Amino acid sequence: MCDEAWLVAQATHHPVDDFRTLVGRWAAAADPDADDRGYVEACDRQHLQVSPTLDGYHVQGFLTVAAGQTLRTALTALTPVPAAGDTRTADQRRAQALGDLARVVLEHGLTGTGRAVRPRIGVLVTHQTLQNLVDRAVARQDHQPLPRLTPGLTPQTVANGPQFADGTPVPRILLDRLACDGELNRYIFGPGSEVLDVGRAERTFTGARRNAIIARDRHCRFPGCTAPPAICEGHHVRHWSRDHGNTGVDNGILLCWYHHDHVHRRGIEIHTRTGRWTFTDATGREVGGEVHPRPPG
Repeated sequence: MCDEAWLVAQATHHPVDDFRTLVGRWAAAADPDADDRGYVEACDRQHLQVSPTLDGYHVQGFLTVAAGQTLRTALTALTPVPAAGDTRTADQRRAQALGDLARVVLEHGLTGTGRAVRPRIGVLVTHQTLQNLVDRAVARQDHQPLPRLTPGLTPQTVANGPQFADGTPVPRILLDRLACDGELNRYIFGPGSEVLDVGRAERTFTGARRNAIIARDRHCRFPGCTAPPAICEGHHVRHWSRDHGNTGVDNGILLCWYHHDHVHRRGIEIHTRTGRWTFTDATGREVGGEVHPRPPG
């Protein structure tokens, strides 16, 4: 019989994690009614807090077995094999995967059809700030002194600084990455804050251009990374704002969200040399390169 004595005996034959699993299965089989009650109570205790804190968000909560299994499976699916040189811990890569999971839901319209406007992350920034970012990027590339980000600290510059829709400030380096492949909409306001003109989204790799890049690159092209297109976006090899690069397929490269952010954060430049992508860091040292795969057909 599988009584307590049998269970204690099993402790000498199994590693800790395997024994923990065995105990759980034994408890469920020994008293299924208690197991059912435990699940109902767990449903009542389920909660999730995503609270803003210094430089980020603090996540805390408790999930049922069903929700936890679903989340872990999704995170595993969105966590590719680490590329060469990726020194992130498993926890860090799992945090990235959680953000990627949310972006997949939003960017692929998976939140249902009940909304008139698809949910999205919005960033408000003035034209002057965008121009200043371009000037700083050019100066950094030419090893020149960096110009000021703003003409001065005034009530206007504080109120109109780069910010998410809820007013949370956006760091310059993150804004540079978001501007690379986000939709750019122009809104011109009059002196009374009335809307005078609304532009259109432009210079993004969408539709046929994105499909062509996916057909050519197949996955994230950062050296050693094989993240699938579902968690990738188009990156302008010659930056759209800084270098006046076009949005043609030949100027686009597929990068996963983590490596797209990594390229901007670390100042990595990408060049095409003899039919291959070449990645160089801020010192000019080559990070690696990948040969262009041929399009199918």
